[in-house]
Amino acid sequence: MKILNIMAVAVLVSGCAGTAQPIAMTGDFGPQTLTLINSYRTSHGLSPLVANGTLKALARQHSREQAARGAIGHDGFRQRSAQAKAAGLSGVCTENVGVRYRSAQALFSGWRNSAGHNTNMLRPNMRYAGVSVVGGYSTFFACG
Repeated sequence: MKILNIMAVAVLVSGCAGTAQPIAMTGDFGPQTLTLINSYRTSHGLSPLVANGTLKALARQHSREQAARGAIGHDGFRQRSAQAKAAGLSGVCTENVGVRYRSAQALFSGWRNSAGHNTNMLRPNMRYAGVSVVGGYSTFFACG
């Protein structure tokens, strides 16, 4: 069972990485990615997510930390959720990460084509979000 859990984590993490492309050193296309996520949500009868400065800052901080480590992951998710709650956001939070995506469309498509990431983008109880890309490392952070 432990081996299956390790394999499941490896599959999930590999799904975040996208295709083998050089890491983009271009600007932050997080806002464009959020626009694509919102179009996708509305096409499924869901409310768009409201861009939130606190969640954008938390997403940017996590993307920076991933870039500094040179690895993606969800380290610190509980702390980010607690910070969002302390800022007045209630409910649960969710997060997607990714690396090596070169555009908002590629990042959105990667998440849409991954079952777990797709579920996070379409969670009906999410109301606010922030998306940030730093040095090719991406974070989508949304809360209710």
